[in-house]
Amino acid sequence: MQRIATSLTTTLLLCAGAITSAQAQNVTLYGLVDTGIERLDNTSTGGSITRMPSIAGSAASRWGLRGSEDLGNGLKAVFTLESGFGLDTGETQQGGRAFGRQAFVGLSGQWGTLSLGRQYSMLFPGAANTDIFLAQIYGAGAFDTYLAGPRLDNSIAYLGKFSGVTAGVLYSLGKDAQNCAGESSNSSECRSWSAVLKYDAPTWGVGTWVDEQNGRDNRPAGGADLSDKSDRRLALNGYVLLGKTKLVANYMQRRNEAAVQAQRKSTLWSLGVSHPLSTAVMLEAQYYDFDYKDSTDGAQMLVLRGTYAFSKRTAAYTTLGFMRNDGKARFSPSVGASNTALAPLAGRNQTGLMVGLRHAF
Repeated sequence: MQRIATSLTTTLLLCAGAITSAQAQNVTLYGLVDTGIERLDNTSTGGSITRMPSIAGSAASRWGLRGSEDLGNGLKAVFTLESGFGLDTGETQQGGRAFGRQAFVGLSGQWGTLSLGRQYSMLFPGAANTDIFLAQIYGAGAFDTYLAGPRLDNSIAYLGKFSGVTAGVLYSLGKDAQNCAGESSNSSECRSWSAVLKYDAPTWGVGTWVDEQNGRDNRPAGGADLSDKSDRRLALNGYVLLGKTKLVANYMQRRNEAAVQAQRKSTLWSLGVSHPLSTAVMLEAQYYDFDYKDSTDGAQMLVLRGTYAFSKRTAAYTTLGFMRNDGKARFSPSVGASNTALAPLAGRNQTGLMVGLRHAF
């Protein structure tokens, strides 16, 4: 614990020094703190549990530095260093990485941005504007945890925006240095790639994204070789604005060759709506439906949220998530709780309720 504290203190001092010494650069310190109290009923261990989640509420807690330097002729150097932490204990998230949410440097111009480092998969810009609850406490991550934090180590990315068109591609030489480093002589081991193409008009938008990851040879004592197994997600999504009301739709197919036969192919689709009652009050809802192609297991989830903004930076919210499981499925509405002791027994339903507070700086 002493080593962790010292490392974090050193990191903060270095960052403070960087801000102080920045002259030609434009450097911004930013962050968000978000937590609350959650109650989950019908857990597999019996009864209900009241807790303070460490992962996310309406957003994940983080702090970071972003900056740019004008190199002339429309060219800029850019960087982002972003650290995630749990507000319940203050511990660093993303496996203890100092900057586990984002850590990259790049060049940017009218032609787009080319960047290198730990970055989001292209599914994030592809789905961020159409999935209301994408990476939140009750959202798509309840069915597929990767959707709640699609970040890749050792990645090279390009993202460009031209009028209403957004196009991007990412390739990772080693998707996860802690569990599947890659960067080996095996050209496919632990590699990952993703791409996005979307169009945004003033009152509507439509897009598609694809994300594919490869496994690794981590077989124990004669176990299966996963180095050539791929895990691909392909999605279509869109939204429309009707006055102040926003309607969204998402559809994703997944083919995971490393999963058991009955769970190799799955679909996840959702419909959502958001509507501001006033400048301070926002109401949001989304319905999710998840199914395995070759199994009777599946689930449906309804998420409802009301948010009250005290200011542009501070808001309180209440989120309700109800999960209905089919067959032997054990999904929980709470991200990261599915198929754990916090989830319900096979085929049982579960309701989650969280009341929280967030502040951005």
